[in-house]
Amino acid sequence: MTSFSIIEPDSSEELDAYYQLRFEVLRKPWNQPQSSTRDEGEERSIHILMKDENGMAIATGRLQINSDSEGQVRSMAVHENFRGLGLGSKVLRYIENKAKEKNLTKIILDAREPAVHFYEKHGYKVIAESYMLFGVIPHLKMTKNLFGGTI
Repeated sequence: MTSFSIIEPDSSEELDAYYQLRFEVLRKPWNQPQSSTRDEGEERSIHILMKDENGMAIATGRLQINSDSEGQVRSMAVHENFRGLGLGSKVLRYIENKAKEKNLTKIILDAREPAVHFYEKHGYKVIAESYMLFGVIPHLKMTKNLFGGTI
């Protein structure tokens, strides 16, 4: 059985591995530059990195703090060799727990169309169409109330 650890990267090596995996999964397949991996919300985010037992970056996620009550899931990525093992679910649960620790009541996200079912399994609801990334990847806006109740 392979073991995994989830950390909040803080060393330059961990951050480099975190941003490199985000680039490899979320930008490189669409011929986007490495610089497109980072955005204006990086500084107000909690970054999540999952590593395997050898220290290899295998999954990422990010909780961007939008307000005192709202967080946003961003930059969810799982290395192609580790998909289907439930790692995205583990990262998402970690993010949700961090949001609860910060007393956030709602999480929003913009899901790529193929990922909508994944988020629905975790209690997120589609509330609107969102945007078209790189002119080819449709996104849907989704939300979840962290403490029950209706959205």
